[in-house]
Amino acid sequence: MTILQEKPSEETFKEPQYPWKKANPSTSLANSIIVILPISVFALSFFLTDLPGALLFIVIFLPVQILVAIFATIWGISKKRVGDAVLSVLSLIAFSLVIALMGSVLFSVFSRGLPAISLSFITQNNTYISPTTELDYGGVGHALLGTLMVVAIGMIISVPLGIASAIYITDMKGRLAGFVRFMVQAMSGVPSIVAGLFILAAFILTDVSGFSALTGGLAYSILMLPTVARTAEEVLKLVPKDLRDAAIALGSSRARVIMKIVLPTARTGILTAVILGIARVIGETAPLLLTTSNTNGTNLNPFVDAVSTIPVYIFQFLGSGYPTAINRSWGAAFVLMTTVAILFAIARIVERSTKKG
Repeated sequence: MTILQEKPSEETFKEPQYPWKKANPSTSLANSIIVILPISVFALSFFLTDLPGALLFIVIFLPVQILVAIFATIWGISKKRVGDAVLSVLSLIAFSLVIALMGSVLFSVFSRGLPAISLSFITQNNTYISPTTELDYGGVGHALLGTLMVVAIGMIISVPLGIASAIYITDMKGRLAGFVRFMVQAMSGVPSIVAGLFILAAFILTDVSGFSALTGGLAYSILMLPTVARTAEEVLKLVPKDLRDAAIALGSSRARVIMKIVLPTARTGILTAVILGIARVIGETAPLLLTTSNTNGTNLNPFVDAVSTIPVYIFQFLGSGYPTAINRSWGAAFVLMTTVAILFAIARIVERSTKKG
């Protein structure tokens, strides 16, 4: 008896689509047009007209982005791929919006802050400076040092506590693990002004300490702690359980497993947690207004007397209303963003060196 086998259709054995397969040139061209064309039209309109950037963003960028995306979706796409195309277009629109907003912020800070930048602006303080003094005199040197001191104190307090909290939740798994996780999540929603008020009431109004970099660092640590703890917790969860079990089976204590296996394996992620903690607080102004106050001179003592910081420096001069003072604020914003970029670059270099090691 002969069994007739149905010949499989060609569609049954379609060539699999591998993630590393090169994209269709027409698709790549369409994606490039969706991103580049609206940004180019927006930039050209910004330079050729006197209209505000926000108005151009709404009137020019968004309509052009939507029209280009619709055209690219219809162009050369079959009905079966309409859903994927719509999702891709929405993703590209969101990506373009993020790039445009980031580019607008960076362009504003760099274009307005760069004219104020000089060696004297970065190194000098404002001891004999008024809001109307020319940019050739005075600078943000004292505020830059104060910012670094406050952030360093916040790191010294929050990083060990955050990592210890993450270890307790993921590895120790004590009875209070759920409570600790709840408290960390609750702290992540604390407004920055509330953190400043707490330090003001607990330390300054009770005469335990005065306005200083220490009290500012304490306020920053409250804001940094939940970010460091939650990120470190997620990183420690990624360490394979087999590594822990194997080390314990060989007779290692739990503390030794954590110190020799878990933390070295997760050191790159822990460094990322520290970076995110710094990024969370370095631009906060409200808690510093209540804890560090402000001064025009350089104070290198973190425990005594008020200290100036870049966020408070920007707030002080921007509110004066004088053109020169406003230019100083933009210059300080430029220095702050550059400082953050340098810290991120240093962290990436350390991260790569630890991976190679």
